[in-house]
Amino acid sequence: MKVLIFEYITASGGASESLQCEGQMMLDALLKNFEKIPTIEIVIATATHFQNQLKMVDAAWIIAPEFDNILEEFCRYVENANKILLTSPSKAVALTANKFTTFQILNAAKIQTVPTEIFDSTKNYDTTKEWIIKPIDGAGAESTFLLQSENNWSALPKFGKNVLIQPHIYGEKISLSCIFKNGVARLLCVNLQQFEIENQQFKLKNIDVNVKQDDGHYQTLVSLIAAAFPDLFGYVGIDLIENKNACFVLEINPRLTTSFVGIETACRINVAECVLQSFESNLFISKPDFNFLN
Repeated sequence: MKVLIFEYITASGGASESLQCEGQMMLDALLKNFEKIPTIEIVIATATHFQNQLKMVDAAWIIAPEFDNILEEFCRYVENANKILLTSPSKAVALTANKFTTFQILNAAKIQTVPTEIFDSTKNYDTTKEWIIKPIDGAGAESTFLLQSENNWSALPKFGKNVLIQPHIYGEKISLSCIFKNGVARLLCVNLQQFEIENQQFKLKNIDVNVKQDDGHYQTLVSLIAAAFPDLFGYVGIDLIENKNACFVLEINPRLTTSFVGIETACRINVAECVLQSFESNLFISKPDFNFLN
């Protein structure tokens, strides 16, 4: 079986240095996963030849950012070519890539999330409080601003598209690595993200993978999210803010996240094998230690 792997940032260039680095790390880690599955032949896609390469394979795994509909469009290319998509379908990407839509769905499902509005430059916000402003379709912490004073407000850049505003909630920045399928999900590990602030913007400093044990409440949360977003498939990352009072869902990432890079070492789980196992039809591989259905 031939699988096309396409990592958009490294294939196309032009992104920030941090995104380039994260993209390369995710690509390298995924290739190492697949190296351990001898029944799979890997083709690494290039941006200029993606469509032609897609014709020659059975399945594709897309790694791409959500902004500007990039991830959604490449997932749709795979669907339109009638190839197996080893990541979430375009319709699930469309929902979770839009962080305001994600907020609305979580809110309707009574899943605790961070209060979110579309930023209105004509509105008088309370500048004595701390706020987060970020893209409606951002990836990672790119262009995410922390506003802690009135001076911070005056230093904001002009935005070319809708951005969101949220109250700044203090707490641990947790990420959950999960496998999803048909409205069911299994938690792989709980990770801790560390950020620093540079020029009012969040910069990812470090991720500690599999550092917290789940007492059941993370898995319960993941299951609620799976029911609210039943079309999510494969590896999904969920960002949380957790303090002594509450646990807030911040974002849902329908793609590989930077935490994925450390999972095989920290958990002895081959994510690629888990995703392949979740198919019930003609994908026959040896059963990994991780059992998605149990």
